[in-house]
Amino acid sequence: MRNTVKMKMLLFLVAALFGACTRNSSPFAPNTSPHHFKALKTIETLLETHPEVALDSVMALKEKAELTPFTDLDFNELQLREVQAQYKNRVLDESSPDLNPVIVFYDSLAKCYPNDNDLQYLLANAYYYKGVESAFDNEDAESFSCYLQALGVMEAQSQWEDNSYANRFIALIHTRLSEILYSYGLNEAALENCRKAFSLYSADADRAAMIRYEAAIHQSEKDYDKALARFQEAEKLVAVGEGPVQLSIGAKLFELQQYDSAFVYLENAFRNGDRFARVDAAAKLAEICRIKGWDDLELRYTRFYVESSLGETRMASRKMEIEYLYDDFNNPKPNEAAQQGNSNWLPFALMLLLAVIALMTFVIVRNRKRISHIENRISTFEQKRSQKDTEENNQVGQPLVDKPETVEDVVKVDFESSWNAFVNSPIALKIKHSLEGKDIMIKSVGVYPKLKLKEMDYIELVQEVNREFPDFSVKFLKKHPDLNVSDFRHGCLALLGFNDAEIAVLEGISYSGTNRRSNKILSALKSGDSLQSAMITCLKNLFN
Repeated sequence: MRNTVKMKMLLFLVAALFGACTRNSSPFAPNTSPHHFKALKTIETLLETHPEVALDSVMALKEKAELTPFTDLDFNELQLREVQAQYKNRVLDESSPDLNPVIVFYDSLAKCYPNDNDLQYLLANAYYYKGVESAFDNEDAESFSCYLQALGVMEAQSQWEDNSYANRFIALIHTRLSEILYSYGLNEAALENCRKAFSLYSADADRAAMIRYEAAIHQSEKDYDKALARFQEAEKLVAVGEGPVQLSIGAKLFELQQYDSAFVYLENAFRNGDRFARVDAAAKLAEICRIKGWDDLELRYTRFYVESSLGETRMASRKMEIEYLYDDFNNPKPNEAAQQGNSNWLPFALMLLLAVIALMTFVIVRNRKRISHIENRISTFEQKRSQKDTEENNQVGQPLVDKPETVEDVVKVDFESSWNAFVNSPIALKIKHSLEGKDIMIKSVGVYPKLKLKEMDYIELVQEVNREFPDFSVKFLKKHPDLNVSDFRHGCLALLGFNDAEIAVLEGISYSGTNRRSNKILSALKSGDSLQSAMITCLKNLFN
């Protein structure tokens, strides 16, 4: 029966791989193109020229779809166009369609039709407007990740050079990335994206806006001379008045100790500037108020400065996540880059895999009797060992029946000595020593690849814990059948006092993957404590 199930699974896998090898990488045919629906094509044009008309058209099509079901292509594009129209009309809200299913749909199609530019463009738009929705919910990290995904889709295609509308879309993505990076003080990366956006924009208004944005970044770094120069350059392209330069002028006057003149400019910057401009202006205004003896105003500006500084501290973890996402996007892992570079060899690799699977199937079927015999031998051995352990426990427990009060003392002493022996074992000290002097943080997973434990280290660690606490791994996995060997190894590392960031480095996986595994184990142990405390409690319960 078991071999029959394996054969069915292998045959299903062979069929799936055959389908993958014979996929059609050419663009859609005209009758199956995502843009064959004329009404949706018209809406796409109206979105740029008459967004309010586009929104009315979308809602009319939505009512029509309820009466006459659309194809999956048309329905998913209609969902995307609805979010686009709502955003351009500034009516995006919590009731807007969720674009996650749309992304999954287009992503699956894009893998089957990688040369279809229209399809790739729709996928990029789905990622972009999912980022817009996340920004609406103040989920900056998720929004940033979606913008990076959209940029990755667009940059993967090389046919956009002569497409001005696609280039403007890429510039818009760089602009959004720059805004988020700037808001978290990642100025170097923000400048990089700002300059990329400038190189892709063709309209003077867009280019002037990017120059002003670059000036604002220099201004936040207190490089007021460079900021003023960039503001003047932008003013020559498209004039907008002296509003953006208030902080730079006020700061220069402040440096010249012309406090009365500086106060007016700094106060305007405090009222109308961005977050960094307001914080900088508040610090200088508080100093001017202190010099002038205006105690109430000094308290007001000082309080704002302190509260803003505390707010930046609370943003530190999200800033770290965004920085990690950006570094990971710009510096893909070598194995991922190699996999992308060798994508043309995928069909041949799959065919080779098919041959290997066929050979494995033959070996399994021919040796099924031998496998069954080995399983019976293992079952017999486990039964004898279990029976022997029961007899030994009865012999040890019999002399203590009359003195139950001493049992707990013995167990306690045995547990403490076994615990000390485990945490001071050579393998435990070896693992701890490998992390000494290293400041392991969430983003350090890819920084220390050589710290990843070898298979022999895991084996020694499990052997050590079983040596001090006999059959702990067997008892643990038997009591918690939802957990596997990898979960048990993870728990053993937690027993040694390592946190999720350190375990992520030792296991060579992402921090989020480590955190999910820790939560999975805590859920199985039904504990709300730290993973180390939960594992120690489980250890005591199993040996009390």
